Amino acid sequence: MRHPATPVPCYLVEWYRPRLAEAPIEDTVATLDDCAAALSTATSTVRLLEVLAVPADEVCFGVFTADSAELVARTCRRAGLAWAAEATDPPRAHR
Repeated sequence: MRHPATPVPCYLVEWYRPRLAEAPIEDTVATLDDCAAALSTATSTVRLLEVLAVPADEVCFGVFTADSAELVARTCRRAGLAWAAEATDPPRAHR
């Protein structure tokens, strides 16, 4: 019998980014990926899953999986991205 892997919490982060339409979002994603990789260890991981940009509102949203909210916060700080809001959503079981 196969047991599902232990779910890792997901975190949603919101960033206010003035002049968002002027800067390529790919640069932001690459920086976040690099910072997440640098902070991940064998016992503590953080991973960027998705970034959604809303240029008209000058805002971006990032979805991370991580072992803690603090690890997500450290990743964002290391990338130079202060966040407007941070929320957690408990993991859901998938059948």
